Order: sequence, then structure tokens, then C-alpha cells
Amino acid sequence: MRMKWKPTLLMTLLIFSLLIPSASFLAIAEEGVPVTKEYSLTSTVKAAVKSILNEQVAEGTRIGAVVRLTNEGTRLTRVPDYEVRVKAEDGVLYTLRPSAENVIAIQPKETVELSYMIVIDREDTFSLSEISWVDVDEFVSPRSEKMIVSIPISSIEWRGDIAVFSDALATHSWGENMTIQVLSTSLEYKPVSLSEQNTPQGPKTIVGLLATNKSDKKKAIPDFRVNGRSDKKVYTGVRLEKDPIVLGPGEQQYIHYAIPAGKKEELIGLTVLTPESFATDDKTKIEYLIGQFNVALPQDGGVVSEADQPKMYVWNSPIQFDPLNNVVQPEVSVSMVTLQMHESVGGGFKAAVAKFKLTNRSDRPMPVPKFQAQLMGVGGTKYTGTRQTAVVETLIPNVSYVMYYSFVLPSNEKGEQLTMDILDSESVAPYNIPIATFKTMVKKEKSEDTGLSFYPFNVKINSWKSEVFYGSARESFPYSYKLSIDMDVSLQEEVVVDQNFPKLKVELVDDKGKVIGSKTLPFIGENRVATGTQTVNMDSVLYEFSNSLRVYETIDTPYGQADRLIATLQ
Repeated sequence: MRMKWKPTLLMTLLIFSLLIPSASFLAIAEEGVPVTKEYSLTSTVKAAVKSILNEQVAEGTRIGAVVRLTNEGTRLTRVPDYEVRVKAEDGVLYTLRPSAENVIAIQPKETVELSYMIVIDREDTFSLSEISWVDVDEFVSPRSEKMIVSIPISSIEWRGDIAVFSDALATHSWGENMTIQVLSTSLEYKPVSLSEQNTPQGPKTIVGLLATNKSDKKKAIPDFRVNGRSDKKVYTGVRLEKDPIVLGPGEQQYIHYAIPAGKKEELIGLTVLTPESFATDDKTKIEYLIGQFNVALPQDGGVVSEADQPKMYVWNSPIQFDPLNNVVQPEVSVSMVTLQMHESVGGGFKAAVAKFKLTNRSDRPMPVPKFQAQLMGVGGTKYTGTRQTAVVETLIPNVSYVMYYSFVLPSNEKGEQLTMDILDSESVAPYNIPIATFKTMVKKEKSEDTGLSFYPFNVKINSWKSEVFYGSARESFPYSYKLSIDMDVSLQEEVVVDQNFPKLKVELVDDKGKVIGSKTLPFIGENRVATGTQTVNMDSVLYEFSNSLRVYETIDTPYGQADRLIATLQ
């Protein structure tokens, strides 16, 4: 319907448009390429179609359209007062209503987005063929209509969550660089990771995309969605990064989506969608999504090529972290110095203990990186590590700090074929993002004449003897043993540890293998293991002459104490 604007009212609206930026009404297109080519509405205003919606809803059928208008003129121009209609393939015409947030004027050289929608009481399936702008004059008799422009839209029609792309070009391969044309041609996205995780909200499949700014200007990553598809269901994905992300020229950053699919094998593909909205009034807004393209899933569980397979780790070498990670700063070197198996004291499990050396190579203090570690067995079972309760929070320049992670494993695990994942557990908590992966195995024990290895400590026991006495400080233990150990304690490397580090444990054993008594000694703090003769007192219910001394490295796990037998001395 054409309205007769009074000059005063028109001038008021134009001045109002000058004072309030049009971006406040609806987001301005950054640089997205229109899905359809541009058509002239007036001598200065051109139109292109961004998206078309045709989906079944509870009320019938929802038809929506988002169009882009560009003012190529040199002065503020009012949005042409034309009716916007869509035509179905059966010839039926529907007039769309404009959104309450649509702008009424366009600044010179500006592009704006306008939203239109209607819900009709129609339940049969039909397709849309074209969208048109019509100049209607109701103030003449008979009423006159003039077709301004008509644009074909059948190729971009989106039918909602159940829609399937008919164009083979609408599917990208895994690992392929992609652009979301309607949003930006200078931002590329590459699918790089696919993993399963259990969370407090249930199992999720985490999809990782590498975003790259290919332009010479700063670019904000726009809002878009990634959904998962199975044969029968659509799983709505949620972006995990909540804060706005702005990339500088050539800069890269990961973005992640959590899809509530229990197993990634249930998915047959991913769909990338862009959000749209329509405001019926100041308080009511309808949100919907428009599909842009599909992404095929990798056939090998996420490994794209042989070159991406994790390599066997070399002990005490710097771990190669993803350079885009947010946990381990480039000035901090992290290496795994040992991975050894402990037996639970009460039985029922084993504990793999990984010791990591952290070195600050800068000239200023650096925070201790708070990464997570995860072991995967040969069958694909994953075991999350428990991080040592660290007292140290800051790394001193050019000083190395050693800490450990313990992994509770089943008793039948041999530790011969393991995969270690180093994870970022903070950036998108409670989800974990891999920042380094390598193959490894439990380090074989070596008996050396120089002593016993409790990395970074080396303990050489020169001699030992025990004496038994009747009478003890505790009535329930009538016998007391005094164990004297002459030993040399040294550091294998110039590193530091704290008092939560694993401890040395000694056991007195009789000739039948029965444990008479035991004592745990720390390497740090009071009563620590030191060079010289150390006297250890033990209370016991047994009166035996011990002929064996067992030496362990012991740690505490969430499931109890676990020991690694290092030596049995006669």
C-alpha cells in the first residue's frame, strides 16, 4: 500500500533517522555477499535477498525473508514504501509484514538489513518461487499496482531444522576452509577437531573450528550456529566461547560448539546456520535460523591424514603445544620426565604417575600453567588425571618446577600403548580442549649402581639395619623397631618441588614376606630424606627379625594410596 507522506512528517522522520544510527534498529551487513544478485528498487536503492524461510510451525506455515538494501546515492534516502510479497510455485501470493525494528531510512553508501514475516494457516507442503516489491496506490480508483522488481528465490529457500540441501555444492569436506558468504567473505572457518566428553549436563560432542581473518582489517567473528544431524534427529549446538571475539589481520582463533549427541558416531553431518529475527512489536521477537551449508564428518574419527597421527614422545623433551592455546605461555617449556606405574595398597587398581617439568625461560615470573592431562588406553578408554595439589603458583625465571598427575587405571592395564592428551580445562569449562597429544608408555624401571630414582631425586642406600625393642608408646603395638639407613640423597637436575610431591616409603619385611612395619618420609619439609644416617622408628604387633627392606615411591590418589616398588634390599 502506498502512503501519501506529508512533507512535514517526512522531514521529521528523516531528521530522526539522522540522529539515531540505523545499526540500532537492525545489524548492518559487514561485507557478506548477497545470495542473490542486486536489483534496483529506485534510482539509488538496490535490493538483494539474504535469506528465505518456509517452515512448518504449530500455527501453520511461517514465511520469512531478510533482504539487504544499499543506498548508492549521496544523501539520506527513505526505504521505498513498497509491499513485499512472496509467490508460491502454485501461484498463490502472500504479502509479508515488516519487522517493527526495520529502519525507515538509509544513510548514503550504507547497507541495511530488513526483516519480513507472515504466518499463514496452511499445513500442506509448498515451495516459494520468487519475492517481489510492488508499488500499490489505493488512493486512486480503481486501485493500481505496479511491479517494481521480482527476484527468484527457490534456490535459497530454507525449510527449517528438517531441511536437506539439494545442491551437492552445499556440503563441505572435513578439514576444508569455508566462508559463510552472507556474513563475511574475509573470515574463513576450518573444522579441525571432533571429540566426545561427559559433562554434568550429559554427554556432548565438541566440534572445534579454526577461524582465520584473511583481511587487512580487524574483524569480529559473527554469531552463527553449528547443529548436528543424525538419521532421525537434529541436535542443537551451542557456541562455548561466550565473549565477543575480534581477530586482527591474519590472526587465528579456535571456536567450539557443544552438540548434545551422546556419541559422535550417531551423527551423519553438521549444519552451519545463521540467526535471524523478526520483531512483531517492541516486546515480542521471533528468532529463527537459516541453513547455509553442511559439513561432512571425518571417516576416521577426527584424524584427517597420517601426518596428523600423534607421535611417540621422547622423554624430557619439550611438549609441542598448539600455538593458539590459552594455557601454556610460549615462555614456559613443559616436558614429561617420567610415567611410571604404581600399585594400590589395598588392591583393585593401578595408578600411572606422570611427572612434568615446567621451566620459565623468560626474565620475569610466570604463572604455573593449569592444564589438565588425560590418558587413553589401547582400547580407547580415557582416564582423567588428578593434578598434584600445587603450593607453588609462580615459576621463577630460569628455574624448573616438577609436579605430577596421577591416573587411576584398571588392574589389568599394562601401560604399553598409551596416548596422552594435554587439555585446556578452563577456557570453555566444563569442557576440555586438547592442546597437545602424543603417544607414550610406562617408563621401564632401571636398576643403576648410582642409586634409586625418585625423579628428580636420586637415593643411594649404602647400608641399613634394624633393631627390635619390647615396649612401645602405644599399648596396642607392644614392639618398637628402630631402622637406621645410611644413604646419599642428590638431585638429578636443578629443579624444585613442593611438599605435596611423592614420598619415599620403607617397609620392614620378615623372612615370610610379612610386613612388620612401614614409614613414609617426605623429600621436602620437616623430617625429610637427607644425606647421612637416618633413624626411623616403627611400632608393631610383631616380634620378628627382619631380613628385607622394601623401598617404594608412594602417592595419594582419590581412591587411596598407591606405591611403586623401587627396590628390595637384603
